[in-house]
Amino acid sequence: MNKILNKSLKFNNGLEIPQIGLGTYELVDEAETLASVKAALNAGYKHIDTASIYQNHKIIAQAIKESGVDRQSLFITSKVWNSHNKYELAKQAINDILKELEIEYIDLLLIHWPTEYKLECWKALEEAVDQGKVRSIGVSNFQVHHLKELLENCRIKPVINQIELHPALQNLEVVNFCRENDILVESWGTMIRGKCFEVEEIKTLAKKYKKSEAQICLRWGLQLGYIIIPKSSKPNRVIDNIQIEDFELTSEDMKLLATIKNGRVGPDPDNFDF
Repeated sequence: MNKILNKSLKFNNGLEIPQIGLGTYELVDEAETLASVKAALNAGYKHIDTASIYQNHKIIAQAIKESGVDRQSLFITSKVWNSHNKYELAKQAINDILKELEIEYIDLLLIHWPTEYKLECWKALEEAVDQGKVRSIGVSNFQVHHLKELLENCRIKPVINQIELHPALQNLEVVNFCRENDILVESWGTMIRGKCFEVEEIKTLAKKYKKSEAQICLRWGLQLGYIIIPKSSKPNRVIDNIQIEDFELTSEDMKLLATIKNGRVGPDPDNFDF
């Protein structure tokens, strides 16, 4: 097994999360999703990241069954979508996720975006922890002011914030706030949603290390201590994405990547139509 798949980071509640996982955003075609998830599980991936809005819970459940991998060895993340952030709807969403994934508990459940009902949703997540339905809870796409509001009103502290984070958007204000408050940082869009192949600085490092541009971005995230969840519908790329332990970016390389012009490839959490 690739050693990188055994590396975990510890939450503020004492539980751990594998640092690298399989992202499943936009994996909705049944055959492609089954092939991608099964390739990951067969390669030794232990962490799968999904969400209600991805509409692939049932396919992931099928892939897990077909792979023969023990549920207890897996770490499964899902997210409550914006339409279900009111308290009662959030409780229903949690039950639906459990049913669709055919599991008895969710390792990590996130609020997908910081809607106006985020505190209601958080209350439902806290109760799900009390009930044993969920082991750890966190957030996604929360800015500093969202986090401050949550920390002032929560009973259970979020363990993680999953945000758009890549060499072209280093998001240091949010990253630093999370670290100051013992909240792990998870990167989505680590490969700039495929745009990494167009960035000269990344291309330069890819040539230097004889690696792909995607692997440069993933190594960047790994070295900075972020959880990374690269997605691919192609089984060979699922394997390529974990071939990043045989090289290390230097401080000069990291400085070069920090010069890339900032730019979001996803929605702005402060200007998003929830």
